[in-house]
Amino acid sequence: MNDDVVYFRRGGGRSRPRTPVQNGRVADLLEPDLWNVPLPALRAARQRGREYIATGKYVSRLKITEYSENAQGWSTTTKRDLFPSNTAPVEWANIVGPDVGQFSPIAYDEVPELLEAARWVGERGLADQRFLERVSMLSGIEQDADKRLSQVHSEYIRFFVMELVGCAEAIGAESDDELLHLYAELERARFADELKGDLLVPIALTPLDLAAPFQVANDVWIEPLTTEIQRARATSAMYGGRVSAHVVAAASHAVVVRNLAFDNSNLFWRRWRTSSVPALARVNQVLQCLHILTGRDTGFAQAVVRPLGWADTWDHDLPPIWKLSEYHAYPESFDSGGWTEDKRMISADTIEDLPKIFRALESAPANVQLAARRSMRAVTRDDDEDKTLDAAIGIEALLLANSDREEVTHRMALRAATALAADGSEPEIVARLLKNVYTHRSAIVHGRARKSDMVSLGEKEFPAREVASFLLRALLRAHLIAEEPWTPESLDRQIIGSLRSVQVNKKAPREG
Repeated sequence: MNDDVVYFRRGGGRSRPRTPVQNGRVADLLEPDLWNVPLPALRAARQRGREYIATGKYVSRLKITEYSENAQGWSTTTKRDLFPSNTAPVEWANIVGPDVGQFSPIAYDEVPELLEAARWVGERGLADQRFLERVSMLSGIEQDADKRLSQVHSEYIRFFVMELVGCAEAIGAESDDELLHLYAELERARFADELKGDLLVPIALTPLDLAAPFQVANDVWIEPLTTEIQRARATSAMYGGRVSAHVVAAASHAVVVRNLAFDNSNLFWRRWRTSSVPALARVNQVLQCLHILTGRDTGFAQAVVRPLGWADTWDHDLPPIWKLSEYHAYPESFDSGGWTEDKRMISADTIEDLPKIFRALESAPANVQLAARRSMRAVTRDDDEDKTLDAAIGIEALLLANSDREEVTHRMALRAATALAADGSEPEIVARLLKNVYTHRSAIVHGRARKSDMVSLGEKEFPAREVASFLLRALLRAHLIAEEPWTPESLDRQIIGSLRSVQVNKKAPREG
């Protein structure tokens, strides 16, 4: 590294390299003129705020999210929505306001540099619509010109200048170079047409014995979640909703798709209206493979982005996180206190073949991918009928050929027995189990099913829906782990080949 390239690292949380400063200038700064505007305002507002805080009078405080975990070792980290203590960090965004009030002890006009910066931004915005939209996302709804300008001033001061002040205070950034790095992150989030980041999808209630990142594919990893990321991604447990904040918290690792590009041509739509994440399909495939390998119920409740060199905002000293959405893509049982149960750790050896079957699933034909999706969907089902039908659809996708019309259950039973025989399974037992599952499926379709329908295996009985899910997972594993994946047609050829072997043995002359 050259001596004239300096990296600034955030004081709180895991250190990471920032955009390099070369000879005091940020490379590829998008709005160099704008950088010269907030610096005097930032320093003046920071100094005026420090003077007020030193008086000991009331100031608004931040609700800091602390990391916590329970006796079982699950993270129970949720956002704090109660009133913060008097020793909590100052909420710098509320230090200044248009007028002196209960939550804004300093008026804008008490900091002339702040007003001067806001006026410059307003004038620039009136002449440049794109600039205006990137600085103020709400000014467009104001029809009156004066009100629109006032909105621009307010958003710029609160969400740009004071955002920078708050982060600088949190991490102890004092020098121009350090402040410049923070500005560059905020500027890039506002003005770049494309942003890069890593998609993080925490794996709910699925403990993995992985202390370091585990590579699944070129750009797909499973990473341990640091305490800083746990705090940054935390959600509130104070409000009801379909997704439990405790399930969101109870994850030790995340599926990570690295270095994705996100369209930022419309800042408002990118931040608040993102509805689809294409890479989520790959995350689902990783979880499908994890379930196929381990037999564990798994899923996810949240998707976030770890920005690469940009920040929409900062939560005190935590790394910036862009929260995409929450999903109820996990078993219903997780909501019933799953985080209070003991961890059953999945060893690194157990998932050693995960990259292999992930590659196999990604390149597999549509019927195999459908079966994998149905296998995972069955995991998230709580209803007996839904779980059985999902598993049955997956089994059919794997074992039925396009030409099959008659004797469907018998054909599938023979094929399942043949496919699993290589793993040491007893063919007669496999065939009987699959026929019993399809007896239950038929009863569901014709309205005769009972919640208590059981399948016998030796002296034990198991719910038919669980047997269906087990068979589907076993078939998927056998298919994806095979050096030459089988098809319904190849299984039929193998059956016929076995019959031919029997005939040959019968015709062979006996010795003696």
